[in-house]
Amino acid sequence: MSLCVPKERKKVIVYTNNHRIEGEIYLVADTKVADELNVRAREFIAITNAQVYSAHGDTLLHFSDFVTINKHSIEVMISSENLPPE
Repeated sequence: MSLCVPKERKKVIVYTNNHRIEGEIYLVADTKVADELNVRAREFIAITNAQVYSAHGDTLLHFSDFVTINKHSIEVMISSENLPPE
C-alpha cells in the first residue's frame, strides 16, 4: 500500500514587502495555488530552487534549494499558468 500523494510542480513568483522570490512550489495534483494559500493549518509555503531578489531590483541577492515563506508576508503570488512563456 502506497501513501504517495501525486504532486505537480508549479513555477511561481512571490512578492513580499521587501523581496521578489522566484522558484517552484509543489501542489497536490489538480489543486490551485489559491487552494494552498487557503489551508489554515499551514502557516508557511515551501519554495524550491528559490532565487531571492530585492523587491525593486534585478540583482540576485541569494539562491537556495529550499526556503519557506510565511503566508502572511505574501503580498502577491503569480503562478506558472499566469506567467508569460519563456
